[in-house]
Amino acid sequence: ILIAAFAIANGAAYRMINGFDSYGNVCGKQNKPVTNHHLSGLDNREKSYVFFMDVLDARTSLEICVSKCPDRELRTMNDVYNFYLETGSQLCDYSYPPDRYLSAAVADQSTTGPCPVLPVKISSAILFRCVPDNIGTFIADLVTMINNLDPISRIVSDIYACRYAIIGLCFLSLLVAFLVVLLLRYMASMVVYIINIVVALSSLAGTAVLWWMYASSRIALEKKAPETKLKSEQENTQAFLWYSIGATIITFVLLLLILVMRKRVALTVDLFYEAGKCMQHMPTLLLQPLWTFFVLVFFWIGWVVVFGFIAFSVHPIKNHIETTIRFIKPMMVKGFFLHFRLLIKISTPNFRLDTMRQCQFSYMWWYHIVGLIWVSEFILACQQIVIAGAVAKHYFTRDKKNLGSPIISAMGRLISNHLGSCALGSFIIVLVKIPRCILMFLSRQIKDSPNLLAKFMVKCCMCCLWVLEKCLRYLNYNAYSLVAINGTHFCKSACDAVATLLSNALRVIAINSIGAFVLFLGKLLVVAIVAGIGGLLVIKFHPNVHHMAAPVGLIAVFSYLTAHCFISTYEMAIDTLLLCFCEDCRVN
Repeated sequence: ILIAAFAIANGAAYRMINGFDSYGNVCGKQNKPVTNHHLSGLDNREKSYVFFMDVLDARTSLEICVSKCPDRELRTMNDVYNFYLETGSQLCDYSYPPDRYLSAAVADQSTTGPCPVLPVKISSAILFRCVPDNIGTFIADLVTMINNLDPISRIVSDIYACRYAIIGLCFLSLLVAFLVVLLLRYMASMVVYIINIVVALSSLAGTAVLWWMYASSRIALEKKAPETKLKSEQENTQAFLWYSIGATIITFVLLLLILVMRKRVALTVDLFYEAGKCMQHMPTLLLQPLWTFFVLVFFWIGWVVVFGFIAFSVHPIKNHIETTIRFIKPMMVKGFFLHFRLLIKISTPNFRLDTMRQCQFSYMWWYHIVGLIWVSEFILACQQIVIAGAVAKHYFTRDKKNLGSPIISAMGRLISNHLGSCALGSFIIVLVKIPRCILMFLSRQIKDSPNLLAKFMVKCCMCCLWVLEKCLRYLNYNAYSLVAINGTHFCKSACDAVATLLSNALRVIAINSIGAFVLFLGKLLVVAIVAGIGGLLVIKFHPNVHHMAAPVGLIAVFSYLTAHCFISTYEMAIDTLLLCFCEDCRVN
């Protein structure tokens, strides 16, 4: 909360979108003074475009806000003056009066102003920047200028530009996920049997094709004379033989598993059917993901807004020794954030450039990202405990007329007893996920390193953490169910969950391999539909974003989490019913 308050108080995400001049004034905005300099805090509402005194040296060029980009080539200061008379767009520094344009000295026409380097090329407004239409040598400079921007700053600006599309598609994912839940409600049993049949037939057909290709290759090879046989053809025939043997073994094991687990497959269908009955007796259970959805969207919007403010938090500091002013902006590791420059006119007509230094607050961006993961996991954990509590009450209540309000009672138990279990379980996931993300970053950093041992060790650690995260996530999933069923704390429920899962291994394998796969397909269906529409919208309405994958990827993540909220209603209900069934068998 303190970080968010500081970021909102000092942030200015629109600086990246609208652009700003060398005095810290945002173009197209009414600005407040950031220093006691007379050019700080200008009213630029009529000046919406950033103009560079020397666009070919944009890195050190003086930048001002203008009302119109040059629509013709200006070769002399007389042309610059006439352009001002016709359009009112002043291309020299704010403190340089237009009546001095005609008498401007050559020294006044420089990268640091006060007047632009001649000739001024014909320009068009692109992303609120005056960009020359002559792209001959400018493209390379433009690419260099854009590449000099830090990756995180570009990504944040792209997300900010597409914010309305992202919010709208979050609501679309809500509708699509609801339709997928209805589809699973009425067709899940059919899908389970279809998957078993398709897997069996596909494995048999694939094995048959491999043996046929091996036989054809061997017959064709035997018909050739020994001196005409190619070594590659012999190797291909041998490879087909090994592939066929491997496929035969896999198919045999797979068919054997299907045969042995056919009764467990029937249990999977029964659990889907029983989960459907839970939805029928408790229709408001489907509304539980709706509240989770709104809570997640509210949190995500707040997180993105605060992250944008953190990315563009600024704080001016005056250097009393050099009488120049620095425009300080938080930086990330390896320069993730954009370096702002501030030019201040001193006692002479010259201008001084001063690069900004690092702010201690900039290192807190990582805490904000940890908060995103932790709070998202915490919200989903709360949903799982509420659903598990309601389903468990439905299972153990013989007379369904006496159910009462199981969802409300489950929410009450969550608030009064189980918030700590949710926080602990979600924090355990964060403790594993963050080191894995760090190792992924290190892996990219040493990708070109000749040290093979270091790369191998990093890959091994990443693999181990990935397996550990999956195991812990699955354990948490079942521990939350036992927290709701038995009312025990998280650690006790986790131990009980391990014992129950090990004693019912075949049943658990059937549920996880078939039921979870069906539910995962439902999630992918939601992501494919929403992310596809999001990609089309970004291409059509935001073609100038730097990283199209950033907003589309964010849309895909949000749509997956939304689908997870809805489809986890079925998933949690099925897993809870399985645990209730195992507990019932153990006790009775």
